[in-house]
Amino acid sequence: MNLSPTFNSKNGAEALADTMRNKMRKYPDREDARYDDFLILPSVTPGFHIGANSSVFTIGSCFARNVEEALVARGVSVPTAHFDASQDKIPGRANRVLNQYNPGTMLQCVENVVGKPTEGGIYEAGVLGEVVDCLLSTGGAATSKARVEERRGEIAQLYTDGLAAADTVVITLGLIETWLDKEAGIYLNEAPPPKLIRSSPDQFEFRRLDVAECDGLVSKMVELLTQDRKRNIVLTVSPVPLQVTFSGGDAVPANGYSKAVLRVVAESVASNFDMVDYFPSYESVTTAGFCGFGEDNVHVRPKLVERIVNYMLDHYLKGAD
Repeated sequence: MNLSPTFNSKNGAEALADTMRNKMRKYPDREDARYDDFLILPSVTPGFHIGANSSVFTIGSCFARNVEEALVARGVSVPTAHFDASQDKIPGRANRVLNQYNPGTMLQCVENVVGKPTEGGIYEAGVLGEVVDCLLSTGGAATSKARVEERRGEIAQLYTDGLAAADTVVITLGLIETWLDKEAGIYLNEAPPPKLIRSSPDQFEFRRLDVAECDGLVSKMVELLTQDRKRNIVLTVSPVPLQVTFSGGDAVPANGYSKAVLRVVAESVASNFDMVDYFPSYESVTTAGFCGFGEDNVHVRPKLVERIVNYMLDHYLKGAD
């Protein structure tokens, strides 16, 4: 499914004929069926379906957690939804630690399954005996190195077992800003401790990924996810904005650029791989304006998330409920 298939050029007569056949060619006004109570839900034509008895694996930002909840509510098996790291006292959901925000760290998680383990990313927290794991989403929560290694093992097993069982993978792309540990040769999911960055400036590099870099990372991830068996992939862009920018200037245009890059990449990947569909969650949420977000202007209101994810599932789920 491609809402607007990628092409460089088209014969004029063919373009006109295709346009006249396209019933969704006009941006919806308030009388359009796609418009519903100050929200636009773009038309969706799935390239595949998700069986009610199949297993779905989710990878990506916090929006992936929303997808999990909706899938579980519809009776679908979702291994990541049941991962519990609440013992680590990380703010948010019990499985918040699974959040991966940039394409680099998402790819590293998949590479772990195919025999390329990610080493490094564990740094002293400033408290004797405690460290932070910057490969995961912990909000900087420190713990013992033994627990970090144990938790990484648990997550690696989750990916191994979960992907082995999964017929479908949902990937939610979050942002393009990332930190690199140049000594370890890895992307980081969270910034290293500021004191460490200052004391080791040559070890760490901030990187704002461009279209070519992101396209390469996401394409490689799709290739790895489909090399051992046929899997369908739903690719989407998280509507949740970045909360802090390291790129300089105002966070608002920085977020706009970030989402634009990821949207271009999502279109490219969905066009280049037959097993990949793009779902317009980002477009749907943003049409609601600020009334779709909570008081922090960052987190999407739960009812709206539920509505949009269930709209997706209404089209993709086969034989559920």
